[in-house]
Amino acid sequence: MRLSFALQNNKEQGLMVEFGRLSLFVLILVISVISSIVQEGFVNWSILGPFYSILTVALGLHLIWFSFWDQLLQRPLLLFLGFVVDSLLISLLIYHSGISQSLFLFLHLVNILLAGIACRGVGAVTLALFTSIFFSGAALFSPEMKALNFFFLLALNNIAFFSVAGLSGYLSEQLQFVGSELKKTGQSLRSAQELNEVLVENIPTGMVSFTESGEIVKANSSALEILGMADVSSTNFYQLFPDLDKTEALVKKDVKYAPSAEAQAKILGLTVSKIYSPELQSHLSIALFDDLTKIRQLEYNARQNEKLAAVGGLAAGIAHEIRNPLAGISGSIEMLTQTVTNEDDRKLMKIVLREIDRLNNLITEFLDYARPETPPTDPVDLSSLVTEVLDSMRSNNQVRADVEQVRQYDAGLKILGRRDKLKQAFLNIIINSYQAMNESPQPKISVQAVTKGNEVEVRIRDAGCGMSEATKKKMFEPFHTTKPKGTGLGLAVTHKILEGHGAQVFVESEVGVGTEFILTFPKAN
Repeated sequence: MRLSFALQNNKEQGLMVEFGRLSLFVLILVISVISSIVQEGFVNWSILGPFYSILTVALGLHLIWFSFWDQLLQRPLLLFLGFVVDSLLISLLIYHSGISQSLFLFLHLVNILLAGIACRGVGAVTLALFTSIFFSGAALFSPEMKALNFFFLLALNNIAFFSVAGLSGYLSEQLQFVGSELKKTGQSLRSAQELNEVLVENIPTGMVSFTESGEIVKANSSALEILGMADVSSTNFYQLFPDLDKTEALVKKDVKYAPSAEAQAKILGLTVSKIYSPELQSHLSIALFDDLTKIRQLEYNARQNEKLAAVGGLAAGIAHEIRNPLAGISGSIEMLTQTVTNEDDRKLMKIVLREIDRLNNLITEFLDYARPETPPTDPVDLSSLVTEVLDSMRSNNQVRADVEQVRQYDAGLKILGRRDKLKQAFLNIIINSYQAMNESPQPKISVQAVTKGNEVEVRIRDAGCGMSEATKKKMFEPFHTTKPKGTGLGLAVTHKILEGHGAQVFVESEVGVGTEFILTFPKAN
């Protein structure tokens, strides 16, 4: 049989076994010294001399083993030989202290048990065999009487040696198996934890865990990017989203979020759910959120385009049908003016003709709106175009002259378009912004044009009266207006022009705060 050493590759457990063996001899030495001091008058040094000599040799050997422990771990036979030497020394101690009344018989059992842990079953049984030989030899050469009960005690001790050897070997094998399984389980758990951390850290969705009070426990990199923050450990989650209901177990809604008052607001799709954390002994909330700003803009544009296409198609057909009768009415009135001599009748006919002309102009304007746009092919510099529109507003006597203009442009804002049409669209938007600030105490318009990848984004923000949600939904519809003398075609035509240039239009507005137009154009190559 070949010995198998469980501690050969486990230095810490090996040191613990060696420390246990050394502690046994130190304990014997301490007990013996205390006993000698207490019974000073009865000390027989002829007996105690060899006893202390054996203890000295045992302690010295163990100190040497400690010094060369790393080398011994690489030599299993020398490790096992240490247990055999301990068994011999323990047998000598028992021989000198008396076989029948020795207090050190349990040391053999502990030595065999430690050998089972270190050398498994084969080592424990082999050591039990050496222990039986050493102990039996010590007993046979003992001066004590070899009575029948003495041999019975000798046999019982030998049985105990082998029983402990078998038990310790079995326990060692089981401990080794359990340790191996625990190690595999630990590695699997670590792998699963590392995989989980990698997945959480790399998913595009922002993920934040926080306590019931809002204290943030952890946030992944996507969350930091979406929130526009480098660190959220000292931030309260309910301060980031003050409108969030703390009592709801599950929240799923779109929320507006802006890192600061100056930053552009984002629309986040937020989902918050609560779980119980055994580690914290309390409930923990998990928030998942995505930046849906672009998606909501596209959805808004799709709804607007679909609605305007239906309205435009219907209204264009009606406009054609109206124009034909108007032409007949206009011709008839002109012929009647040549036959009428009454001055009052002439004035009334002139009013009718003037209103017919106004209707014709309105229909012409609407038909221009309904007519499909041809794809633009000319390069246009948006920065110079917007600057031209803003400069023209400074000399416009029909709007406020004290409006503060803030301009921020990137370089290379080239798009494909028709300059006159784009100028009309920007002029309509900026005039509306000026008119919305007629009652504003601090009128201010901000125009920002930046490059974002393959797109050019233009933001026009005013500090005007803002719009309600109902007005915002209908703002691009033909003939919808909130102005006393408006036709309701200005923003409808503007949207049509921008749509013809491949632009995406999104509007954010709040009553009493202001309105922001966000226009995104394809960048010219």
